[in-house]
Amino acid sequence: MTHAQPGSTVLVMRTDDAPWWHAQQAGLAEAAQEDPSFAEHLLSAEILALLDEVETTFAETGADTPGWPDPHLRPDGTERDSREEEYSRCLEPGKYRILWSRAEAWARVLTRRGWASETVHEDPGQVAWEPRPRVAPQRTTVLEPHRPGAERLVLARTAPEDAPGSTDLRSGEAMLPGLLLGIGDPAVTVETLPDCGCDACDDGSASQLEQLDRALLSIVDGSLEVVMTSSGCSQRTSFGAESGGASVEGGASVHVTAGPWGEEWTPRPLCPPIDPHESEWAEEMLREPWPARLLGAVLGALPPPLVSRLGRRRPSRAGQATLYARLPEEDQPVTAPRDALENPPPGYRRFRRSAVLTGMDFAQAAAAVRTWALHRRAGLQVSATHTPPQVGTEVRLRIGPRPFSVIAPCRVLWLIDEPDRAGFAYGTLPGHPESGIEQFVVSRTPTGPVQLHLDAVSRPATWYARLGAPVARLVQELLTRRYLHALTTR
Repeated sequence: MTHAQPGSTVLVMRTDDAPWWHAQQAGLAEAAQEDPSFAEHLLSAEILALLDEVETTFAETGADTPGWPDPHLRPDGTERDSREEEYSRCLEPGKYRILWSRAEAWARVLTRRGWASETVHEDPGQVAWEPRPRVAPQRTTVLEPHRPGAERLVLARTAPEDAPGSTDLRSGEAMLPGLLLGIGDPAVTVETLPDCGCDACDDGSASQLEQLDRALLSIVDGSLEVVMTSSGCSQRTSFGAESGGASVEGGASVHVTAGPWGEEWTPRPLCPPIDPHESEWAEEMLREPWPARLLGAVLGALPPPLVSRLGRRRPSRAGQATLYARLPEEDQPVTAPRDALENPPPGYRRFRRSAVLTGMDFAQAAAAVRTWALHRRAGLQVSATHTPPQVGTEVRLRIGPRPFSVIAPCRVLWLIDEPDRAGFAYGTLPGHPESGIEQFVVSRTPTGPVQLHLDAVSRPATWYARLGAPVARLVQELLTRRYLHALTTR
């Protein structure tokens, strides 16, 4: 579950030439001219100086790890679909060493300022984690802050120094030179970068560095709270709040609140907690699969002989088996009642998600939804009969970042075209692994932020969709973040 701080909304998009914090500051300053409340969320001069110092140091530490643009952007600014073969590969795994270089820049700045002492552990077993990270840590740097109340920072690489990295990501032994961020002792995972690492989900180095910067700034600024129980994990920073994902076993709980590292430093205010209703929706999402979002992982978790019985197969260009769900015949009805969002039938689960969009104004966000960019940036391949969608438009979503993929057909049921609300809803067609309706809406208020709202109701439509429950947590932690963050990082 994700919720962004309303004051963090940025009304201008970041360019490749300007660090993300400069663009955010400019956007907030512009918004504050019309609504003074936005001024409360401007970054302080101390934070800007810290980030600028990291950027200057990064020019040294990152000299041998160049950045790269979003490979899915065409010269005219439009986005192409991810190719089928991109989901199971990373042709240049070494490029993610840029995360190591950025982390090194932060470590140099923090120790040079006298805020922390640095210890490097070549044996990752010397650093305890709770719970165990989903990616095995390698060489680990620990920064112990000197100020009382501040929590230690753990930066763990996810590949050995001399490892080339894996280009084929289909194996469970695949390795990428990414980064684990932890806080406290034992360390609690705050970020795992990159989220996926496959070429289909690659949106350029700038978004990776921004995600890393925001996490590290929140720890050093003292504006981070992590609560982990047997039912899940929640995090709050000054930039937003999330819930869901990893958990601890045996009824234990972990509660870590970061304190500022600098003397006479005032932390930024934390985003308000996710309200109880949103928490209920988040918990429900962990119990039931999001329509079609889970199928790739379900199929990837099954043995190939079983997958081969699920449907018609044919070899792809890469020589892997591709599963094709039965495509709808012409004029086939949707498989869920049209009023299911308002009146969920027995057996259907309803859930809602919302996120404040940073980096887009209303017109840009609405255009992203209407051109299917939201789906493509979330890692789905889209084939639609109309763009922008119309009532009756049929769309086939290719799902599955594993060697097996499923085509999930839907039909657009209604459009939303109002001065302050834009979007559409589609219903599932025969052959879709789920039965349900999902609505995508972008909204704005006269003085408030631009928001993306997802509203859905669903139930499994096939027996193999129901097999998703055992792997739901890990997959939804990754894919729901991509979906709601698809429009917040440019």
